[in-house]
Amino acid sequence: MNTYIQIILDKRRKKADDTFPITFRLTHFRNVTSIQTGYSVEEKYWSQKNGKVKRGCKNIPDIVGLNMFLKRRETELLKKIMELESKGILKNMLISEVKKELGGLAHKKQNNSFVGFFQSVIAELKKEKRYGTASAYRDALGFLVNYSGKNDISYSDITANFLKVLEKRYMAKPNNHYNGMAAYMRAIRAVFNRAIVKGYAQEYQYPFRRTAIDKLKYHIRSEKTKKRAVSKEVIRQIEAYENESDCLKKYRFYFLFSFYTMGMNMVDMAYLKKGNIFNNVLTYKRAKTGKTYEIHLSKKTWDILQYFDYALKKKNDFIFPMIKTPGDEEKEKKQIRNAIKHTNDALSIIASKLGLEIKLTTYVSRHTWATIADKSGIDRRIISKGLGHSNLHTTEVYINDIVSNEDLADANDLIIE
Repeated sequence: MNTYIQIILDKRRKKADDTFPITFRLTHFRNVTSIQTGYSVEEKYWSQKNGKVKRGCKNIPDIVGLNMFLKRRETELLKKIMELESKGILKNMLISEVKKELGGLAHKKQNNSFVGFFQSVIAELKKEKRYGTASAYRDALGFLVNYSGKNDISYSDITANFLKVLEKRYMAKPNNHYNGMAAYMRAIRAVFNRAIVKGYAQEYQYPFRRTAIDKLKYHIRSEKTKKRAVSKEVIRQIEAYENESDCLKKYRFYFLFSFYTMGMNMVDMAYLKKGNIFNNVLTYKRAKTGKTYEIHLSKKTWDILQYFDYALKKKNDFIFPMIKTPGDEEKEKKQIRNAIKHTNDALSIIASKLGLEIKLTTYVSRHTWATIADKSGIDRRIISKGLGHSNLHTTEVYINDIVSNEDLADANDLIIE
């Protein structure tokens, strides 16, 4: 037979991780080309005699499954060749035409490109107006490409060893943390799961650990975040801080407004309009949970509102100048993210000026409100409602998590004395 298929390890193309691609070598009247499988292994784990991956290959989670796939695919290709021959057209075809008929490289590459699929998922999220998730996925894709040094990555590239290399490179930078990397890895995992559902990736290729049994698979590491809250005295210091530019003042007021309104987050603040306030009561629906809140405004809160020219605004005007292009949801989300970043940068400066050791961020206001409320003896069911938790257990975990060792020590001293 003048046309045939053979499974080989292409030793001409060594990859950065010391593996070689597994390919189907197509020979047609002494002309030779390759059809990519999307998988690669080290030379020592390849049996050319049997055309299969040997046991012990760590970058292939399911070796038996892969070998079955390769044999099944080889059978499909041979069957197609026989069909072409039975039609009497095979001998007159160019090798490129045969390859195209067999579902060659161009077609396989489109389905085998994890980066390409990642980009399509991001585009789909934007169509669904899920701009926050789209932005997070875009950042994760940037992490994947930048730390791998590759612009195109196949599903077979995404192995446990590959992910460990990304982790090592990322954590080698002094300002990087496991929690930041974990967010990227979770997004990559979510997209990979989508690819399996679509049929672009196989279940045995899945590189992430699901259970303790999957010891050879990649485990997403994270650090327990130290819950940050400041005392009443620190809030007073922030309130009294005056040596600042108008820009710093604006961001300081963002932080204090959040604290005065039971830890309202910046996204909800950004969408507040003058019409949300009536008879000294601010009513709004939290974006994250859809729950409606009513907050009686204090004099301190009104002072902040007047700073932002509340009296001059119309009913549908935003209270805070975070959103500059209303109506374009994608731009709105981006502008809110920028406002949060600028606020955190400003709070860092204020914390430094006040000599605070804690990292002051917008997130701190929420924890601080909950902490001070709890220490003031307010019923945790009320705190739970203020935080927007669906059940009291969540609030118990939340508050217990922000109790420091110093708090426990003080309590013990009080009991002893």
